[in-house]
Amino acid sequence: MVSRRVVRSYEARYSMGTNKASMYELTDAIDVHAHARGQDEEEPMHAAQEASRAGMKAVLFKSISPGRPWDVARELQDDVDRWAETQGLRPVKCLAAYIVGIPLRPVNFAHIKEAVEGGVMGVWMPPVTSAWSIFRLGGRGAWFRPGGRMDEPVPPQAWDEARKVGVYVLDDHGRLIPEIRDTVRLCADHGVALSFGHLSPDEMDALGEEVAAVGFTRAFIDHPFSEVFEFDVPRLKRWADAGVRFALTWDELSPLLGVDPQDMVATIRAVGPEHFMLSSDAGIPLLPPTVEAYRLLAAMLRAYGMTEPELRQMMTGSAKEMLSL
Repeated sequence: MVSRRVVRSYEARYSMGTNKASMYELTDAIDVHAHARGQDEEEPMHAAQEASRAGMKAVLFKSISPGRPWDVARELQDDVDRWAETQGLRPVKCLAAYIVGIPLRPVNFAHIKEAVEGGVMGVWMPPVTSAWSIFRLGGRGAWFRPGGRMDEPVPPQAWDEARKVGVYVLDDHGRLIPEIRDTVRLCADHGVALSFGHLSPDEMDALGEEVAAVGFTRAFIDHPFSEVFEFDVPRLKRWADAGVRFALTWDELSPLLGVDPQDMVATIRAVGPEHFMLSSDAGIPLLPPTVEAYRLLAAMLRAYGMTEPELRQMMTGSAKEMLSL
């Protein structure tokens, strides 16, 4: 018996018809989670040029070339603006983010405040350097011992060991540490988006309570279908009811994470498309470049039955609200 996933994939292929152009339509789309720091990731200028060619409105670079992210993004914007003028294109808006816990170190509110006041449009809670991520996914050798290499994978660790290495944002009483509470208020005051990163369920619950307490409406959770989390439809609905959005990623549908597209679409419909945004979360050698990853995610959702108004809400509407574009 052929699996339901494979059967459904052929139904999706057959139902696309001959209108190939619609599968490439990214006009005014916003990517809320892109990687382009050069080195082991895509070059940011290349990502921005391709986004401009596709007619996209904005890209929020979670990672970008070395330097202060807000300064790097401004320089990139200047370069893209000049290039786009020569090409007769509208330049994509290049937005920068600050990641708490990368490089791996204790939370420093002064650094976060400098970034927000410098002009970043997004702040990420600790992602792969969080204790929870190290517990669930493992990490890099350099995080565990002197002389360890960044390209040395370390397997998932016991929770106590992960707590010793990774970033954990609760105190001994299960409350958010002051630096994180201050970060929520800082983001609220400056209209900056806040990702929950790879926090643990307890940390997310505490952060969610803080977000609700200050009436903050720009919080979101990345790749909600990733196994780093333990989400189901009721839990996603609870977060959505609290005003938290979800950023879908190509990585979730890629061979690396392997989420079934029909399950993703069913969950989007159950929770409501207005609570979701699209992003690439790609740009590494094992994944496509940023814009192609975004296009593949949008094309897959179209092929599996999402309507154009639903796609427009996820590609533009929700992200535009969150980023005040």
